[in-house]
Amino acid sequence: MTQQPNAHWVVWMTLLAAAIFSIMPLPEWLSLIRPAWVPIVVIYWVLALPDRFGLFFAFITGLLLDVFQGSMFGLSSLGLLVLAFVVLSMHRRLRLFPVWQQAFMVFLLIAFYQILLVWLRSALGGTIPSVWYLLPSISSALIWPWMMSGLRFLRRYFRVV
Repeated sequence: MTQQPNAHWVVWMTLLAAAIFSIMPLPEWLSLIRPAWVPIVVIYWVLALPDRFGLFFAFITGLLLDVFQGSMFGLSSLGLLVLAFVVLSMHRRLRLFPVWQQAFMVFLLIAFYQILLVWLRSALGGTIPSVWYLLPSISSALIWPWMMSGLRFLRRYFRVV
């Protein structure tokens, strides 16, 4: 298969798949631990190709996620923008970490993202959820090694640069 380099459509397809996984209906007990699929994919692409995918990419992804999920417009974009800023500011160090340390950092990043969203929703008059709201950060950290490997395979196979 001869694919042109810079196949950025692969990035958008992975984000679409992540968005579909994020709204897929699950039993209530399982939806509590649903990984934060879109933030994980954004973390990967910002970490893997920081020159191509940065703050603007995260902002647009967040706007599309808000439309896709039907949530308050701009909420996810602000969260993903802050998340991408943090990842960009330390991407050189994160790339050197072994996978288990990267997974721990993903846990912290997703927890920060979740807390930011809770804070913004409560500031805008939404209800304040319980501590169970942080469970996606644990499941996101647990699936990080497989997500990273799968996305790395797609990036190399389709020569996304």
